Amino acid sequence: MSTQEILVEEIKSQPEPVLRELLHYLKFLARQREEEAWADILPTREIEQEVLNILDGK
Repeated sequence: MSTQEILVEEIKSQPEPVLRELLHYLKFLARQREEEAWADILPTREIEQEVLNILDGK
């Protein structure tokens, strides 16, 4: 049995609150993977703050 099939079977037996929490967690994981894929080309928060400081004349 594949991991997907095992998950589907397990999910079928869960109550609605658990399913909602699982859905939120899966969306969180997907967003995290997307951000990691761009991490090597996006500026860090520190660089963004430096740019804002320069633009604000600080």
